[in-house]
Amino acid sequence: MPNSNGGNQRIILIDDSQEDRARVRSALIRGAPLRRYSFREANNGRDGLELCHADDDWEPDCVIVDLDMPIMSGLEFLENLSTDENSTTSLPVIVLTGNRDADNAKIALQNGAQDYIGKDSIYPEVLHRTVDNAIERHKMMLKLRESQRAADAANRAKSTLIGNISHEIRTPMTAVVGLAELLLGQSLGDEQHHMAEMIRDNGNYLIEIVNDLLDLTKMEAGMLEINPQPTDLLPFLEDTTQMMAVRAKDNDISMTLNASDSIPVAAELDPIRLRQILVNLIGNAIKFSPSGEVAVNVDLDRDGNQSKLKFEIRDTGRGINAQDLENVFRPFVQVGQDKTEQVKGTGLGLAICRRLATAMNGTIHAESQPGKGSCFTVIIPIRELTQPTIVSDQSVARETAENENLRGRKILVAEDMRATRFVITKFIESAGGKVIVVEDGQQLLDFVGSNNAAADVIVTDIQMPQVDGLEVTRRLRSQDVKIPIVILTADAIGGIRESALSAGANDLVTKPINRAQFLQTLDRWCSVRQN
Repeated sequence: MPNSNGGNQRIILIDDSQEDRARVRSALIRGAPLRRYSFREANNGRDGLELCHADDDWEPDCVIVDLDMPIMSGLEFLENLSTDENSTTSLPVIVLTGNRDADNAKIALQNGAQDYIGKDSIYPEVLHRTVDNAIERHKMMLKLRESQRAADAANRAKSTLIGNISHEIRTPMTAVVGLAELLLGQSLGDEQHHMAEMIRDNGNYLIEIVNDLLDLTKMEAGMLEINPQPTDLLPFLEDTTQMMAVRAKDNDISMTLNASDSIPVAAELDPIRLRQILVNLIGNAIKFSPSGEVAVNVDLDRDGNQSKLKFEIRDTGRGINAQDLENVFRPFVQVGQDKTEQVKGTGLGLAICRRLATAMNGTIHAESQPGKGSCFTVIIPIRELTQPTIVSDQSVARETAENENLRGRKILVAEDMRATRFVITKFIESAGGKVIVVEDGQQLLDFVGSNNAAADVIVTDIQMPQVDGLEVTRRLRSQDVKIPIVILTADAIGGIRESALSAGANDLVTKPINRAQFLQTLDRWCSVRQN
């Protein structure tokens, strides 16, 4: 780090020409007669490097180095002086160039030099100004690097915080919603059934709020991931609208899907994020329509080689005033409400929709007439596929009527939370499966070690005492255990799926656990195990 010695400057000169070193010294002294200079000199890069790293109180302010030298050239010197992957040098460096060194001078700048000056341009005013500018630029660069490191550390801390918050909320919500679903499968009186429904619905509503807050935080931290994958479009659209049709029916609203014949059979897109946009928009249309109809219109636009899906979500609700339309996509804003209205929501849904659409290189805009309804239009670029996908990885799975492959199969479950273990056990038993329960990763490893073929599928939480789920998976695979492994996670941070699969897991299920998706996942891997 350059020293802070007021008007004095300490310069290291590295040049195999004693005459050129003398010219540099003379030019600097004449260029700033009121400044005191002190110099250390070397005639090759290796010795110059030792001067730069000398362990004494003489801290240099700048290094002036020739490019063409024996033993170690100026470029080699710069490579050894760099302190990080961004070629930031520990000291400001100016390189001296000859007439034929223009290309090497550019390389030197890329390798961390602050500036270069031709040996035929060593004039007092030029060299003095070049040294001062190099020192200031280097100081600014170091401050920028430090700011970047601080920002990266803050983002890592935010990522850790998001993961912890997600785990602490999603894990107990698995028990709340799961237990409510189990109660709804029992013989209950009307009032008890209604209370269980309210527990389940309000639990799911809380999960939606948590998901929105976590998504917005991830977007602001730059951690949002878009993962395009082959998707069968008509099943995707039908699944999404059928899921929302239940909510529409509860509100006495009819809902229709109008998919143009022009849409391809399949496309490459991110089905999870696109579904998130559509569910938010359809949910808002239902929420703000006291009665009437919600229509989901889907069409394909082609512009040269670029294909785009166009979604229109139209409702016959109360509409939005023109002055409020520009605010609907702002976070935490709910437009057009008076203080007496009881409309649930955080005001995050549309803000998230816009950011998701933008992340997918798409657009979203709104049109509305008060008293007549609104139309939200989403346009998303896609890559058309001519064949349906063989294995569709849709986020909302259709539960098979019987889960027949799961019946009679042994599922080994490792979960440290007692309530979650209970819910998972009851889910599996309700589909005819048999459950073996352990409470942490070490117990799972011990059980498999003594009963290698005793389970058809292993389900393990990712965050457990003793040994976590990823380490359990790695150890089992290193022992050549072939049993399919499904990892449970409440972590909201991107990259968890990749980490799980690279560790050797076959699949991943996120908390709160959706019963239908969970059982279908187990059923699929039981089938694989059987075959």
